[in-house]
Parts: sequence; structure tokens; C-alpha cells
Amino acid sequence: MSSPACQEPRCAGRLLVTVFLVALAGHVLAEPPSAPPPAALPQPLTLEAALGLADAMHPDLLLAQAALDGALAEQQAIVARNGFNADLEARLRWIDPLPTAIDQSVADHRLALFLSKTLYDFGYSRASLASAEHQVRVRQYLLTAARQQRRIEIMQRYFDVLLADLRFLRDNEAMAMEYVTLDKLRNQQELGQISDLAVLEQEAAYQRMRQRWVTTQHRQRLTRNYLAVALNHPREVPGELVPPSLGPWPEELPEVETLQAEALENNLELRALRASLDAAREQLVAAGSVHGPVLRGEAAAFEQSREIGSRERWRAGVVLELPLLDGGESDAAVAQAQAEVFRLEAELARREQIIRLGVLDLWMKLDGLRIQREGVEAELDYRELYLDEARSLYEMEVRARLGDAMVRITDAQLAEMEAQLQTELAWAQLHVLLGRQPRAADGGVRQPLKERVR
Repeated sequence: MSSPACQEPRCAGRLLVTVFLVALAGHVLAEPPSAPPPAALPQPLTLEAALGLADAMHPDLLLAQAALDGALAEQQAIVARNGFNADLEARLRWIDPLPTAIDQSVADHRLALFLSKTLYDFGYSRASLASAEHQVRVRQYLLTAARQQRRIEIMQRYFDVLLADLRFLRDNEAMAMEYVTLDKLRNQQELGQISDLAVLEQEAAYQRMRQRWVTTQHRQRLTRNYLAVALNHPREVPGELVPPSLGPWPEELPEVETLQAEALENNLELRALRASLDAAREQLVAAGSVHGPVLRGEAAAFEQSREIGSRERWRAGVVLELPLLDGGESDAAVAQAQAEVFRLEAELARREQIIRLGVLDLWMKLDGLRIQREGVEAELDYRELYLDEARSLYEMEVRARLGDAMVRITDAQLAEMEAQLQTELAWAQLHVLLGRQPRAADGGVRQPLKERVR
């Protein structure tokens, strides 16, 4: 006879509802929120505002973040692999029972629940999880390093625009001076005071300066587009930039050996490589037991519409899987993992040498820039006095000297700005090599650049 607790229509309906609810719960999709559009660049643009965009979703950061998300997902997958697994099986079936069957009902429906869990795999899961955790640290270090490189790139592009603007100002003054001289010679030629050769010579000088002026004008546009891309605003080219206040810088450089030791210990790329090496060593342990024994617990429960004596209502047990032969696959996996360990050890040693030399290079550059700043400061003081003297002369024959003085003082201002910006950038790059946060140009030297550059 059929079970009184599960008549055919009612049991079939209950199974259908159960299957529908389980399927619905497993396939509910939520639409991800759309990212808001980036805010417009401030006008005029300051270095502080530009550096504030360093953590915005630039493609470089998106790539690093995606790699971190992938490492976290892999870690979660390893944890889930040793968790509880539950499967629901629902069956709707109708049969034609034999005349000798005790239960003559045609419904042969079944609802089954299966549970399983890996209890112990003799170190494979532990090593795999440890390797995944190290990989997460690798991606975290690299994401932080990507943010630091974004700040360095923004500083570099910002400074390039400032230098391009001042070079254009210098060449614009020089071209104007060449044109005034050419116009004066043409007037003298009309009066028969000079030969055609002198006019043509000045014409050639003017055209050379005009070509240089066009080049620096194009450089202004190009550097602004590079800055726009670095700020992740490729369609919004910045206009006016505010020269920042720089420094203060240490009067004495630390010993280069001290800086190298700090860099070898704290550099983010080296820390990421060491974490990668730890992950590879754990993966080597996991490779040795990838085809090892596994102890697993299993349980199942059943609800059926037909009563058959040979069918159990539930079962539970422990299963031990012990592989005997794998065709050499385990040995190959171990050899592959060992080769990766050797590769990372060599890469770490190579990168340490690069970091050591990079610190030395920046240390010597900063020492040379200190001398260079003293020299350009003296040159600028001389050019300012020279310009004052030229302005005090009003005779016609010395006006060319005034134009030359204006060009030369702009050139001296350019040299001063270039030395200061290179110093600021070199300190920021050194801090990155040392594993520190890049310093921002928000202090103050003798006076801000915007007060020195006219």
C-alpha cells in the first residue's frame, strides 16, 4: 500500500515546490551598482588636488585590485573545499508495478539529501591555504606599490607641465627679441645702412628660434595630455597649474648603506617577492600530497513515496581514499613546484641588487642636486642684478641688452625650478624604494616657486 503520509498528488506537489524554492534561492542575481562619474578637475589645478586623485580607479589600480580579488577568491575556494557540501536530489517518476509487488501505487518519487565533508587530507589543505594566504599578501603589497607609483607618476607629469610652461615663456621672449632685432635690421637695410647678408643672417636666426618656439608650444600640450591620463581624466586636459611649495629637504643625506639596508628590508616589491617565495614553498609541500590519502565523512537521508524494504531512510559513514598509483603525476608536480621556488629565489636576489643600485643612484643624484641648487641660486641672483642694470639704461643702442637680460633671467628661473622639482621627485622616489609613503610637495623652501617665477 502507498504511504498515508505521501499520497501521489500531494507528494508530487510537495517535491515540485521544494525543487522550485531551492532553484530560486540559488539563482537570485543582484545587479551591481554603477560607479559614479569622476568629478571634474579643479581649475586652477594644484599638486595637492592632483595627488588626491592618486587612489582613484585608474586602470593600473583596477588591475592590481582585480589581482587581489582573484587571490582572495582563491583563498575562499580552498576554505570552501574543506567545508560542508550539501546536495538535494528530487525525483518525480511513475512506474507500472509488478503484480506481485506489495505496493501497487504508480508513484515512485524520491527526495534525498546528501552531506559530505573532508575530515583530513594529511596536510594538503593546510599547505594550500597557507600558500593562498601568502598570495593575498603579495597582491596587497603590489596594490600598495601601485598606489605609490601613481603618486610618483602624477608628480612627474605635474612637474613636466610646469617646466614646459617656463620653457615656452623663455622661448617666447627669445623669439620676440630675435624678431625685434630683425625688424630693426630691415629698417636699416631700407636706409642703405647695412647689407642684405646681415638681414638674411638675422632672418635665419629668427626662423630657428621660431621653430624652437613651436616645439616648446607642442610640448606644453603634450605634457598636459600626459598629466590628464595620469589623473585618469584623459578627455579633460588641465589648463592652469599652480606651482607648489617644495621641501624642506634634509641638510645632510643619511649614509647610503643605512638607506640600502632599510630598502632591502621594507621595499614593497621585495616584500611581495618574499611573500611569493613563501607561497611557492607552501605550494611545494602541497604538491607532495596532492594525490595523498583523504578521509571524508558522508551522510544521506531519503524520503520516498513507495515503501520498499531494501531502501534505507538514512545512512552515515567515514570513507578513506588511498591512491595507489598516479603515473608519476605527483613527482612531476613536486618538480614543477621546486622549479618555481628556485626561480623566485633567483628573482629575489636579482631584485635586491636592482634596489641596492637604485638607492645609490638616487643618493648620488640628490647629492648632486644640492650642489646644483646652490649654483643656480647664485646664477639667478646675478641675472636679477643684471636685469636691473639693463633696465636702467634707456639709450636705443642698449635695448637689445635688456631683451637678452630678460631671456637669461627666465633661463635662470627655469634652471632653479628644474633643480627644485628634480630634488622633490628624487626624494619621493627614494621614499618609495625605502618602503615609505612618498613625500608630498606641501612644505616650503626659501619661498614658493610661484613667487620666484614671473
